[in-house]
Amino acid sequence: MNDLQLPVGVTTQSWLNANGFQQITETQMIGGNANSQIYTLCNDKQQKLVAKISATNNDDVYAKEAHGLTLLADTNCIRIPDVLHVSDKCLLIEYIPSKQQTTTYWGTLASQMAELHRSNSQQLTTQEEPLAIQTHYGLEHNNYCGDNTQVNGWFDDGHSFFSDQRLLYQARKAFDNGYLESPWIIHIESICERLTELVPTQPPSLLHGDFWSGNVLVDDEGLPALIDPAVYYGWREADVAMSLMFGGFPHEFYLAYDEAWPMESNWRNRVPLYNLSHLLNHLNIFGVSYLEQVQKTIGRYA
Repeated sequence: MNDLQLPVGVTTQSWLNANGFQQITETQMIGGNANSQIYTLCNDKQQKLVAKISATNNDDVYAKEAHGLTLLADTNCIRIPDVLHVSDKCLLIEYIPSKQQTTTYWGTLASQMAELHRSNSQQLTTQEEPLAIQTHYGLEHNNYCGDNTQVNGWFDDGHSFFSDQRLLYQARKAFDNGYLESPWIIHIESICERLTELVPTQPPSLLHGDFWSGNVLVDDEGLPALIDPAVYYGWREADVAMSLMFGGFPHEFYLAYDEAWPMESNWRNRVPLYNLSHLLNHLNIFGVSYLEQVQKTIGRYA
């Protein structure tokens, strides 16, 4: 039995009992918010795993996260924690102990991310069957980026996908929430009409989708690992741009990425445009503290 009485359901408790965690000797909260708490669980053999426990009614949030982790793991490009168990209210994943970064950590992360982004253009094989090469943008279902729904669906055109499912969806939600007035929505609609002029045509890549320092770990070998994805097939520049949203990685990362797979010219000029979708998402989650950044970015391209 769960000694510390974590609020997990019957199926999760059954999994714990069957996999050596019937006696949990230590729990430590390592993150979370009002909707979800994240713990490390340690059993009497000093084995650990990570448990995410939901306090909300988003019954598919962990299934979607597990699906994203599996998609990333199937590319064999970068370390992803194994999904151990998923239910409506709980996700159990592999615990990855941390070690000091290797001296090549940032270069390794860059080359692995470039490999992940290029994985869509080559025939990859899992243990079960070859993975089909993806030619569409989006994903077969909606998932989550932070606490908000990330709308997807399949699109033949990357510009239409980014316009409809990333910028306009979030902008109209911000309008409905009372954060953005109609003139700002009109400006965003104008940006979307000119998106083919602002963003070069790019093939779809499998993206982490929420690629910033908080979702990048150092594993027990001092190498990179990724958590908390918001996966979809989109423009790789959008993933790289997201890494710059909260201060960015060391310059070494961007040099190494460009060496592994050269970026399109003037890509840094497009970074704020890609990140506008994330700023709008943060505006809808956290409120007006993000309004000035949103308006400033809109003004840059309007």
